[in-house]
Amino acid sequence: MKGEGEASKCHVKEARRMKNNSPYCNSSEQLHMHLVEMLKKFGYDDAFNYKEEKDLRATLKRCLPKRIDIYFNNVGGKMLDAMLLNINLHGRIIICGMISQYNQTKGPEGIHNLMTLISKRIRMEGFMVGDYYHLYPKFLETVRSYIKEGKIAYMEDIAKGLESAPNALIKIFTGANVGKQLVVVSHE
Repeated sequence: MKGEGEASKCHVKEARRMKNNSPYCNSSEQLHMHLVEMLKKFGYDDAFNYKEEKDLRATLKRCLPKRIDIYFNNVGGKMLDAMLLNINLHGRIIICGMISQYNQTKGPEGIHNLMTLISKRIRMEGFMVGDYYHLYPKFLETVRSYIKEGKIAYMEDIAKGLESAPNALIKIFTGANVGKQLVVVSHE
């Protein structure tokens, strides 16, 4: 989606072939450069690891100079706060998660830039996948054709054996996996 600004679908694990987007990474430093290069191969103009950036507002300005029209948030915290300052007038924010907040020991981080919702007339709404299960058959039909046509690129991180399930789950919450995390228990 391209309007006056740049649409930003910021989710590494569901990187899509779209130009003028800049997803961020929540990976460990070891994977950071690999992920950035992988995302550029998917067609993104830029990428960064939000955990490594000291000034997220400046990083977003650098990566998305035309600002953001749509932001699919699954990080929350400081990332959401910086995004509020870099979103366009009448921007839209979809909230589907707050991974940066789940394991906070000091309590959740506050959002300081909420006045931006008023001044820029931003719409922010929560998203629960269960609200859309009735659309799943149509979704599968559309996505399957997009995959066949090469319009969507995806990756799978496959762990083998039930004994690897705990580590696979930990990888999801630490950002160490790349793509859809799967555990193969049996090929039967």
